[in-house]
Amino acid sequence: MLRPDERTAWSGFRAVAPRFTEELLASDCDGPDPPDVLCISVSGKRVGVELTKWVEHDQITKNTGRKRLEDSYLKIIKIEKETRPDGIGKVCLHDKSKRIKPEHQAQFRSELFALLVKENATPDLPDDWQGPPTAVPSWNTPSGAPIRDFTDYPTLAQYLNDVWIFPRERFKYSGEPWVMFELSGGAFTPDWMVQAAIERIRDKIKKYQRLNLRADHALQEFDLVCFYCDEALLHNTPFHGIDFGFPHLAAKVRKALKREPKVFDRIFLFNPHERRQVIQVYSASSRSALLWGIVGACIAVGLAVFWLTR
Repeated sequence: MLRPDERTAWSGFRAVAPRFTEELLASDCDGPDPPDVLCISVSGKRVGVELTKWVEHDQITKNTGRKRLEDSYLKIIKIEKETRPDGIGKVCLHDKSKRIKPEHQAQFRSELFALLVKENATPDLPDDWQGPPTAVPSWNTPSGAPIRDFTDYPTLAQYLNDVWIFPRERFKYSGEPWVMFELSGGAFTPDWMVQAAIERIRDKIKKYQRLNLRADHALQEFDLVCFYCDEALLHNTPFHGIDFGFPHLAAKVRKALKREPKVFDRIFLFNPHERRQVIQVYSASSRSALLWGIVGACIAVGLAVFWLTR
C-alpha cells in the first residue's frame, strides 16, 4: 500500500503526465509492492510503476541532528523572557557542537545575558574626536563582529566559539528572535542533488535487476518515478543554481543512466514543488533503437569497405 507521501506524489505525477506511457490510463490502483502502482491503459496494457524518493540522506541526517542541538540551546536561553538591549540588534551563536550539560544550563544562560549587558554598555565613540580615548564596541559596524574573549564567562567558553553581535541599526524590527544560530548555508553545488537522483535510481535498478516482475504480474511495461520529496526541499541543498535548473539536472541524470541495465522501460524525474515538472530521463526503447542504429551503421560501413576493396 502506498504511503501518504507516495500517494501524493503519484497523484501529482499523473496530473502532470497523464500520457506517461504514451496513452491514457483506464485505471490505476495500489500494486502488490512491488510494483507500488498497477495501471491498466485504455488499450489494456498492464503497466507497473515503482516510486522512489529523490533525496540526499546524509544531508538530512546531519541537518536534523543540527536542528535538535540548536533547539536545545534556544530552550535553555528562553529569549522570550528577555528584553533586547537598546544597542544590540541581533546575536548569532557559534557553538562547539556540544550539548549543554544539565548542571551547566542555568549558568550558561546567566553568563550569556551578562556578557550582552556588558557589551551593550560599552560606549560609542565620542562626538568630540579630540577628547580622551574611550572604549568602543568592536561590533558597532554594519557587519557586526565576534566576541571571543570569555575570560569572565567560563561556561560560555566551554560551549561557544564566539558570540557575533550586530548593532541595533541593522535590525530595527522587534518581532523576530534576536538571539539565534546562523542560518545553514555556505557554498553548495547542484551536483549534490544530481548525484542523489542518480544514486536513488541506481539503487532501484540494482534491487529489481534479478527479479522478473513482468512475468510475475503480467506487465507489458515497468516504469520508475523518482520524485523530489518534502524532506529534500526542507533539508537538502537546492538542485538549481546560476544558469542551472531542472532541465540541466535531468540532462546529467539521463547521461549517467545510458549504460545502466534494462530494468525499467521508462524512468522519470518529478518535481512536485513550484511549477510541477516531469522529465523522462531514460527509455529502454530509445536505447534499443540507438544500439540497433549503431549496429546498422557499422554493418553499412563494413559492406561499403568490402565492395570498395574487391
